[in-house]
Amino acid sequence: MTVKDIVKSSAALLSREDVCDYLSGKQGGIGDDTVPTLNTMVTLLNLVISELSATYIPMVKREQVEIVGGKLYYTALKNTPLKVLNVYDALGKEIPYSENALYLSVSTDNAIVEYEFVPPNYGLEETIGYTEKDISQGALAFGLAAEYSICKGAFDEAVMWHKRYVESVNNKRKIENVKLKTRSWQ
Repeated sequence: MTVKDIVKSSAALLSREDVCDYLSGKQGGIGDDTVPTLNTMVTLLNLVISELSATYIPMVKREQVEIVGGKLYYTALKNTPLKVLNVYDALGKEIPYSENALYLSVSTDNAIVEYEFVPPNYGLEETIGYTEKDISQGALAFGLAAEYSICKGAFDEAVMWHKRYVESVNNKRKIENVKLKTRSWQ
């Protein structure tokens, strides 16, 4: 999903037809505040994504890398890693590794590193690090609508959108019920 898709969904929720038209390539009905509004929405969406990834749903990536001299410097990864989850060989088998403040020590020449990362500031046309499986486009649109409403001073709307956002995030994070051992009274 792209930033543009999420902003367009949120603009539709907020009845900002001018932003929707602009993103669709239609020139009619575009006002002086359309582009500044669009820029604000992109900035706010980056805020929502950063907050979400840091608190509830981390962004995870698997990246194939070349190991030089038994060391993989974190700076060689495409994104800034927060936490290394695992390291695999080319066949997908876990391989041992050790972490250092600057690099991973790995005994192979090629590896697949799975890690949580800090999301970059996405531009309008960029694809974000989440998939629909991670979090829905609608949930992110709700979060953006809440933040935009706060910026505009529409606090009642902000509360409504925030509530929908939180419900959507909680639905993705459902914790499965655990079966407890039955009690026996003896």
